[in-house]
Amino acid sequence: MRVLQINAVYGQGSTGVIVRDIEQMCEQVGIECHVASPDPKVNKAKHGYRIGNTLDHKFHALLCRIAGKQAYFSRWATRRLLSYMDRIKPDIVHLHNLHSNYVHLNMLLQYLAKKDIRTIITMHDCWYFTGGCFHYTSVRCMKWQNHCSHCVKQRLDTPAYLYDASAKIQSDRIKFLSAIPKLTFVGASEWIAEELSKSRLGNCCNITYIHNGFDLATFQPRNNNLRRQLGLDSSFIILGPASKWLDPINAITLEYFTEHLPDDCVLLLFGSTVRLDGLPSNIRLYGYTRNREELAALYSMADVMVNCSREDTLSSLNLESQACGTPVVTYDATGSNETVDGVCGFAVEVGNHEKLFDSVMTVRSLGRGHFGQLCREFVSKNFEKDTNYGKYISLYKQIENE
Repeated sequence: MRVLQINAVYGQGSTGVIVRDIEQMCEQVGIECHVASPDPKVNKAKHGYRIGNTLDHKFHALLCRIAGKQAYFSRWATRRLLSYMDRIKPDIVHLHNLHSNYVHLNMLLQYLAKKDIRTIITMHDCWYFTGGCFHYTSVRCMKWQNHCSHCVKQRLDTPAYLYDASAKIQSDRIKFLSAIPKLTFVGASEWIAEELSKSRLGNCCNITYIHNGFDLATFQPRNNNLRRQLGLDSSFIILGPASKWLDPINAITLEYFTEHLPDDCVLLLFGSTVRLDGLPSNIRLYGYTRNREELAALYSMADVMVNCSREDTLSSLNLESQACGTPVVTYDATGSNETVDGVCGFAVEVGNHEKLFDSVMTVRSLGRGHFGQLCREFVSKNFEKDTNYGKYISLYKQIENE
């Protein structure tokens, strides 16, 4: 069997690591796995193919902003990709994220339908069944269930400055995806699989879900001196992703926490180098981690990880933190609810900052040690890398024989 995976990145970021992990598992069981990506790192793959070049990607991005349509350009790069596919003749094509300005989606989907190639699409977000947005829950838009138009996120996920092409994009998705005879959608969470079933694509394809897997060898409790380096030896450390906490939609949550945190508590936000004036003394910025090992050390240092994300297909941060023995408190929106069990991690109603705070104080009163082993057991049982990506191998074999 020969499988081709296509993704925006390789070996980095959440989806790039997933692609590499599936590739390695394929090789272990004797499946020949090719990977195509615009990421130069794809050349490190055993069977890697780089799609396009930097100039093409930048030109695609420019046209996307003008025309309001992503994945409608890079025709030359896509023709070369299709020629490559003609040469290797994959039995299965496994699509991941295609929304990074590097491929003409309609050309690719027409090819898959014409060649009658078994196709799997992993939904890491909602892009495949909307008019172009990645998620819609934070703006409470349900147009995707019928007809996208007058997109409320026109200037957000993939900024479109001149035209709103959401109706055309969604119409094309339905037309070209539904033409593929052997198509299976795989949600990275049960939530997103259920969302797809509510869309206009829900009746024209097979739908299932496979949770992302996590490397428990990398994400495990780690002894480190980060507390001392940061001068937080005696503090109760609440770790959080800066991109979520500093989003204007969570301004009230941030204000509530800073006003009510006890004196020994510090909210440590990671993933931002932006200098912000006037931050209260109980908020600290960590910056970006350089690698997964440093990220694991950061999780291990914290007493609790609080994720106020309002839309996530399946929060890797929540699971990585728990794999390191650190409990999680999160909003229960979208797939985040599937990353906690109510024992070692807790989900509260979206936007209820008081309950979010109270749950953190419950963790503080019980202590991190109360949760550590339970957290790791939860992730090991439900999200272990080899187990979950082994389900893709089973899926490959199943659809090959259909």
